[in-house]
Amino acid sequence: ELKSKASGEILELGAATGDTVKTGALLVRIDPRIPRNRLDQALAQHNAAKAKLTTARSQLERGEKLRENAWINPADYDKLVLDAATAEAELVAARVAVENARIALEDTEVRAPVDGTILGKRVERGQVISSPTTDVGGGTLLMSMADLDRVRVRTRVDETDIGKLGPGMEAQISVASFPGKRFTGTIEKIEPQATVEQNVTLFPVLIALPNDEHLLR
Repeated sequence: ELKSKASGEILELGAATGDTVKTGALLVRIDPRIPRNRLDQALAQHNAAKAKLTTARSQLERGEKLRENAWINPADYDKLVLDAATAEAELVAARVAVENARIALEDTEVRAPVDGTILGKRVERGQVISSPTTDVGGGTLLMSMADLDRVRVRTRVDETDIGKLGPGMEAQISVASFPGKRFTGTIEKIEPQATVEQNVTLFPVLIALPNDEHLLR
């Protein structure tokens, strides 16, 4: 599932359902103006914090020289120490704000995390999405994708036969779409929770299959 942590209007969609995409391909671009403005503001505040720290440190150095000659009272010197520490803390906060603003700007471009095929598209160009990152869901669902080079079959096997199976065994699958063709895979696991249908106990079996030709959906 591809989600967006950014909010705003969708300006561009880079793929549609059924498209095969490479890692890093641009899939969705969201209006970046507000995040870019926030980054500019954060950079300006960072520069101001750097200048403030430079001034505070300079005044503290001057105060240390005055203290050596007893030309400054302890209270004034302690204030200079506090001012320098506060300015340093403000610079750290400003640096974090810049980094967060850069991340928010990067979030306006959603890119493919892996090679794969787009299974479904949930949004359209021009749509405005609101995706506060505090949501439990973690953002707006934009697309779903999968790597179809390998697929998994989940089938159910009668309990009378389940003892004959084990992980790593070869398994052959046939599907109605390709009559007479066998797809060979490997048993990954046998799930421990059975289901009962018409008084027959069945165990789910997961079988991994290579799907280089993408014949299986």
